[in-house]
Amino acid sequence: MFGKIVLMEILLSSFLFSMSATMVQNAPKEKLKCIKGLGIKRVQSIATYRQKNTINSLDELLNIKGIGKALLNNIKNDVQKKSCSISEKVFPLKEKKQRKSISAE
Repeated sequence: MFGKIVLMEILLSSFLFSMSATMVQNAPKEKLKCIKGLGIKRVQSIATYRQKNTINSLDELLNIKGIGKALLNNIKNDVQKKSCSISEKVFPLKEKKQRKSISAE
């Protein structure tokens, strides 16, 4: 009985990781940009890698320059950037810096 439960957990966890790899394989660039640590260059690197390879496991992302274990954990956990939405990523808003005016008296 215990062996069946362990086997089911292993199969379920491998299925979940497969789904995550499939989501990274098929996700639009805008969605990937929302993951903490992924900017334009890394997303482009993933897109280039996807064109040449099929991502079967998230660990394969370690083959891409600029992606390490910490970033891979963000991808696995889908850690999103603060206040990230797809519309903000497509049309990023730039904040204007206000200058303090100094007047001589």
